[in-house]
Formats: sequence, C-alpha cells, structure tokens
Amino acid sequence: MMYVRLWVVGKGNPELLSFERSLLRRMRPYAAFEVIELAEGRGRKNEQRREQEERIILQRLPSGFILFDEGGRSLDSHQWAEHFARQSGNARLDFLIGGAAGVTEQVRRQAGMIWSLSKLTLPHQLVRILVIEQCYRAFTILAGHPYHRQ
Repeated sequence: MMYVRLWVVGKGNPELLSFERSLLRRMRPYAAFEVIELAEGRGRKNEQRREQEERIILQRLPSGFILFDEGGRSLDSHQWAEHFARQSGNARLDFLIGGAAGVTEQVRRQAGMIWSLSKLTLPHQLVRILVIEQCYRAFTILAGHPYHRQ
C-alpha cells in the first residue's frame, strides 16, 4: 500500500477539519495518508518567517518531495492518477504546502517537483483540503471507482 504524507506549515482550520477527516477515512482502502503540521515561523518579516520555516522543513522532509506553489506545473486529475500509478507498490510520497509567506529557494531546490493547483493565490487551509481531495480522486480514478465522473 502506498504511504502519502502531506506536510503543512501551520495548523488546520477547525471549520474544515470534519471534511478533511471524511476524505482521509475514504482514502484508507487506497493509501495510508498522514497530515503532518509543521510550526509556522514567528519572524516579523516574511523573509525571517521563510528562513525559520526552511530550517524546520529541511530537518523533517526527505529531499524529492512535491512542493505546491502557484508557479509550479499544472496537472489535471488524470495526471495526478498517472503519477501515483508510476510509483512502486509500497512507495512513499511526500507533499509540502509551505507557509503563508512562501518558501525559500533552498526549499525549492530540495523539491523533486513543483506542482500548481491553480494560478490563483489560495488560502493555505483550502489548499490542504484540495490536495487531500485530489489525492483521493486520483486513487479512485486508478481503482475505476465512480467518484470521478467524466
């Protein structure tokens, strides 16, 4: 079974937590999925926050993770599914949603891929839900489940 970790800088939104839990329950037959929250930087300036978060990210995440950024490559749901299908049996995938101030160039260099969910700037809480839902959607596409309607 595939093991997916979604690393997020910051805490989840209590109002969205119920929907997140529902998606995570539905994903159990397809993959072990874990959401790991990382501490936000406390600096007054964005650059300070990014540098503080960089230290935490690079200490915890293995290189080669997939970073979500509005300037990354845009994939549709079938391309997500194809990416998952290319992974070997017990593969581990690590995704990262950086902090509200963005990420440093060093974090970008450690990423194996950079994906975009939208050209829009989205709230981090919403990105978290979108990533989980799209992972679920990708697994259901691969399983031939009717969740993803054409």
